[in-house]
Order: sequence, then C-alpha cells, then structure tokens
Amino acid sequence: MPRKTFKCSKCDRSFKMAGHLARHQGATHGMKTKKETTTVKKAKHRGKKRTMKKAGRPKGAASRLGLKTMSLEQLTQLIDAARG
Repeated sequence: MPRKTFKCSKCDRSFKMAGHLARHQGATHGMKTKKETTTVKKAKHRGKKRTMKKAGRPKGAASRLGLKTMSLEQLTQLIDAARG
C-alpha cells in the first residue's frame, strides 16, 4: 500500500505528514494554516484582541527581595556573604 504524501503547492517539497507540510508552508512561504486563520477571525468577531500569555517564571524570591534591581557587584557581595 503506497503512503500518502502531502505536496507543497508553492515548491516541489513533499511531506509524509500534513502537519509537517503546514509547518513548512508557514515558515517558508508565510502561508497561514486554516486553524490560525479561523482563530484570528473568531477573535476579531468577538471584538477582542488576540493576546499571547507572557512566558516566564512567576514572581518569586528574586522579585520579593529586590534582587532584580541590584548591580552585579552587589549580587556578588551578597553571595560571598551568604557563603560565609
């Protein structure tokens, strides 16, 4: 039984999986997949802006202790003092 291949309509590349073709078309040719297009349309229809959640760590000890505002020299002194 021959395997189905998914061929790119813009170039001569072919893929064994539809998801790989979609990724190629988005990255190489700037084409949007149906799912991306639908999501944007739904967001516009609802009158909401589509936002991405900010990646990163939640605020923790570094923020609470003010370590983010310290200079490198101050941090080095703090570490040396903690080592004893």
